[in-house]
Amino acid sequence: MAEEHYEVRVDRKKCIGAGFCEKLMPQLFKVDEAGKATLKGVVAVNGNTVSLSVGEGGLKDSVMAAKVCPTYAIAVTNRATGKNVLDIEPEKHIEVRNIKAHYDSMNEWSMDPLGFFTIKPFPDEGVIRVRHYNAKHQLTALIEGKNAEEIYVTICREGLISILSHAAYLGSELQKAEIAMKKRLNYVQDDPLSL
Repeated sequence: MAEEHYEVRVDRKKCIGAGFCEKLMPQLFKVDEAGKATLKGVVAVNGNTVSLSVGEGGLKDSVMAAKVCPTYAIAVTNRATGKNVLDIEPEKHIEVRNIKAHYDSMNEWSMDPLGFFTIKPFPDEGVIRVRHYNAKHQLTALIEGKNAEEIYVTICREGLISILSHAAYLGSELQKAEIAMKKRLNYVQDDPLSL
């Protein structure tokens, strides 16, 4: 049996039940009937905190799960040193920039060299269909999914997009298409949703 050099702790008082930890690492985390994250397996309980020892094999996933927790309710420590291994400092104050958002489409917009997408929701089927065209306007890929997240993650994974602003635009449009599909609203790409 591998040595368990690390301890994963969940402060259930801080937990809001977002469930990102369970989604990322269901073999270790579970949101229980009280709507709070808990740990699976042999767990130690100390007041509002539950903890579990893990080895090197579970370290990477435990750290990722802790970093996506919106309330920092999960800690991962080295058992020998007692030090947090997350390498984050949410309580440390740094200079904050105040930025006024603006966008000049005439001067700032540029075509993604990898092409563009058309988006169409199909409410009766419960799917959104996306077509990818290259810079020569040739259809290169058909992507179908049930929600915005699985589609944009697939598009990124497949390397069909290369400009961050294009990726942000695509995520926004896919979210609009998902809302339109669920609420049975008319969806026209690039137009606001009509409620």
